[in-house]
Amino acid sequence: MKKQRGLVDDLALLDSVVLASFIASLYGEDEFLDTRIERLLLKNDTSTLIKTLKKKIKSLGINTYYYSYYQTRELANEVRQLQMDIENNILPGSPDQAFHLVNELLDTAENSVNRCDDSDGSVGDVYQDICLLWLKAASQSSVPATGWLPVVRQLADINDYGVLDLLLPNANLLLSEEELRQLAAYYEEGLRSSLKKKTDESRDISWSVNLQGVAKALKNPAIYIQATLLVSPSPNHMQMESMVEFSLRCGDYDEAMKWLEKDWGDHGWKKPNAIRLSLLADCYQGLNQPEKRLATLSELMDVEPTFENFQKIQPLVSEEDARQLREKLIVAVLKESELDDQLGPLLKLNEYSKAEKLAIKGVNEIAEWHYTQLLSLLDEVPEHGHILRILLLRSLADDILDGGRNQAYHHAASYLHQLDKLDKEVNNYSSLPTHTDYMERVKAKHKRKSSFWPQYNAL
Repeated sequence: MKKQRGLVDDLALLDSVVLASFIASLYGEDEFLDTRIERLLLKNDTSTLIKTLKKKIKSLGINTYYYSYYQTRELANEVRQLQMDIENNILPGSPDQAFHLVNELLDTAENSVNRCDDSDGSVGDVYQDICLLWLKAASQSSVPATGWLPVVRQLADINDYGVLDLLLPNANLLLSEEELRQLAAYYEEGLRSSLKKKTDESRDISWSVNLQGVAKALKNPAIYIQATLLVSPSPNHMQMESMVEFSLRCGDYDEAMKWLEKDWGDHGWKKPNAIRLSLLADCYQGLNQPEKRLATLSELMDVEPTFENFQKIQPLVSEEDARQLREKLIVAVLKESELDDQLGPLLKLNEYSKAEKLAIKGVNEIAEWHYTQLLSLLDEVPEHGHILRILLLRSLADDILDGGRNQAYHHAASYLHQLDKLDKEVNNYSSLPTHTDYMERVKAKHKRKSSFWPQYNAL
């Protein structure tokens, strides 16, 4: 952000004609950039900009083109640009018109979500941000004759795709505390009535979730917990975790402690009692009881020795105790059955040599990982970790090329280009094929992918 501000200052010193010529030279290079330039030119012509946005939003709502996984970012960027135009260029001077625009944009959510593979949630995330903009625009625009309460209630009832999940938890941006309490009473009454009918469990959950949403807006743990207990008088560990976390966020440590005093058990892969101990340590921190917090974190390290838990306790103990806990953690990590559960913690502990040996041994297993696993691990590899970085980049490139995913060829080209650079830094590939051997195999296997090689050669 600081660098961006400096750039703005430097650009402001340029001659306006020079700057205008430069911007004009960029026009036609990229469709998304073209749209931004066009709308920038309309910034001082609000009427024309509104007409343009209405047209774009209408098209967005009726378009039937399907976006594959690798194209979904394009759709997310298109919707994001509409959101930014409304918020930055319309809302400051025309809040009523901005609200109508954002309301229409929010209505396109169903069509957008249905015509894309939004596995990573990028499109859904944009619409959740638009939901927040809806609240912001509504708070600045004219209040309807009925008030905003029934409008919010009606909107919350059509949250079939989860894009309105932020509406009720943030309704305090628009509604008064009294209106929020009225809304809470409405959802509680609806929940109790639904439970009496005993006909639709999904409806019970919907009432409960909405009541919890209003509780978040009110920052009221009592209402939040009641919404849970009405549906589940004997809550499971996940529900208790949710109730405790919310109580802690609200600073209600006494309420949180009620659910933390008893053991949550060890059933399930998430180790419920480890979750309880972690939350209990947070509660003791809030209560300013450092000795109890340290004792709880020590117990947590015995139950679940992870890097994250080690980080929590390390600053609280002596160097010798920290060293012993670290060694204990390494032993526990090496006993993990999954390679992914070994490599991440070892890299975070700066045990690169151990991680590299395991990765080379498990190279075939790594090749089968999902690309999100590979990218996540790649972020953990230190700059000097050339071998492991090479292994991961090869797996990423192979995944794209073997699958023939031409939408992602630019990523594969980037990965191979990075491998070209790394080859200059590596003297010994250990048991891995050299870069020359690897590239010969890639070229032989994928030589007919005519749409890929120009992208690689252009780098």
